[in-house]
Amino acid sequence: MTGYKCKNCGRIGHIHGARCLNCKGTEFEEIKLGDECELLTYTQVYNPPAGVDVDPPLMIGLVKFPNEVKAMGQLEIANPEDLQIGRKLKPVWGELRKMRGKKVYGFKFKLAEET
Repeated sequence: MTGYKCKNCGRIGHIHGARCLNCKGTEFEEIKLGDECELLTYTQVYNPPAGVDVDPPLMIGLVKFPNEVKAMGQLEIANPEDLQIGRKLKPVWGELRKMRGKKVYGFKFKLAEET
């Protein structure tokens, strides 16, 4: 998964913005966040928003990479009982859901030992 480091102050984030949230700098370098991350917390959504075609429950988690960057994303876990805070996950690119009939792609997280 790719992150962005501000060339002015060194702040690292996983979303590229027009300006750094810390110093308002405008120049960034692309960096690799890591192949594994740690699950900090998660929730299960049983009633997804209108227009989002996904079978409930939709599992969403907050993860932390080794460089302390945190990201939120969909969890692709077959058995919710396998989820534990502190569990090692891996970011993978894939289809997240269908929205108004169109596929939406992005990063989601799987158990590290499954990939």
